[in-house]
Amino acid sequence: MKIVIIGVGGMGAISLSKIIAEASVAKGLYVKSTENHGMAKKGGLVEIYMKINEGLSPYIQQGSADFAIVLETAYSDYAKAFLKKSGILIELSNTERDDIVDRFGDVKFANSFILGRFIKSQTLFSSDDMENILKNFKNADKNISAFKMGVV
Repeated sequence: MKIVIIGVGGMGAISLSKIIAEASVAKGLYVKSTENHGMAKKGGLVEIYMKINEGLSPYIQQGSADFAIVLETAYSDYAKAFLKKSGILIELSNTERDDIVDRFGDVKFANSFILGRFIKSQTLFSSDDMENILKNFKNADKNISAFKMGVV
């Protein structure tokens, strides 16, 4: 499985990739991942490329990703370029982002919400796989609640 995650600094894109990687390792799968986040602390672009049980290099060529997960709608078109024809775009709308901030008090819970969307779109991981990881996070109750919102 090839996944590209696109976000901006402070939205939890890196944490999201770590959750997926941890779930992969728990299932005995091989994971390669790399991040590009030079301007992340200033709200700049964060790009993460992940391969689960595929190849030695984490880099993903345009037109070959199974999933593109977008936490910032301004980068949706950029993310689409990575998808293969049958690939799936999972994006967080501005309205959803605002709802998460209103409900949980911080945009960082958007990563758990979008994780729920990802879980609905694939068959490798279950909701239980992710909840078992999220329960160990700081603010586990909020993370799990945001995740369940995304699964619905």
